[in-house]
Amino acid sequence: MMEYSYKDTRGPAAWYRMKTRPKHLPPRKQYELKKIVEAVCARHDVEMIILFGSHARGDWVEDRYEEDHITYEYRSDFDILIVTADKGDERDIAYDNDLKAALQPGRHGTRVNYIVHTIQHVNQMLAERRFFFMDILKEGYMLHNTKRYKLARPPKELPPEVMLRHAREYFEEWMESADRFMRGAEFQISDGGLKIAAFDLHQSAERYITCLLLVHTGYRPKEHDMEKLFQQAAGFDHRFAAIFPNDSKAEKHLFELLRRAYVDARYSKRYRITEAELTTLAARIETLKSVSREACMKKIEGLQNTAS
Repeated sequence: MMEYSYKDTRGPAAWYRMKTRPKHLPPRKQYELKKIVEAVCARHDVEMIILFGSHARGDWVEDRYEEDHITYEYRSDFDILIVTADKGDERDIAYDNDLKAALQPGRHGTRVNYIVHTIQHVNQMLAERRFFFMDILKEGYMLHNTKRYKLARPPKELPPEVMLRHAREYFEEWMESADRFMRGAEFQISDGGLKIAAFDLHQSAERYITCLLLVHTGYRPKEHDMEKLFQQAAGFDHRFAAIFPNDSKAEKHLFELLRRAYVDARYSKRYRITEAELTTLAARIETLKSVSREACMKKIEGLQNTAS
């Protein structure tokens, strides 16, 4: 696979300086992060430890509620990126079960979800403006930094051939993922798993739209709400707005069933959907697939013409 290397031609200002103090978090969260850094550094020589995700953005959740005499609890994890100097250190941390055990929280602590990459990989992903690493750069907090390495500032634009490669990769990955959820929904409908089928249909719809957005922009929004996703998709192709016209009570009910499926189909006993409603939803999402595929192929063809 061809790599695109970002060459720094602007001096020190071309390197990115990340935020360092997540003051928006309550003291107990900041204390937990301090202990996480100490636990990692006590076992491994790492270059950087970066907080990203919901705790970095400030939209983390700690929710506890009761429904039908069952207590449900949801707590957002700490999302941590550990950056190493080389592949050997990356491998050692990834397979360190003692570290995993040390990072497990107490009864009321915050769980830790960490990933490990070399500085070379991180900077390569930033050079290619990969959306996941771009988000980390924009939203993250540097909790530990030896300052032996630096994070590259991404270029404002990518060469056409790199944009084309990314678009093809996103198209293949996300179309396949969406298709798998569609097949899962079809099986669940035939097997009587109606609520699971509803969730699978939601996931397939979300992935078809995600595919469209990634191919066109290289960015995946942190969004599961179908209304917002369809609004974004309609900005690229007006046909998306006609898939769920929302012009009658029956249409509004159908779309609401899809929208609620992400959470309620999995967790709420009150969520109800019929086989007939699922069949109608599946047909609409097949249309969504067709429109998304056509819009993506048109974009890829345009990138091919530009790159050639």
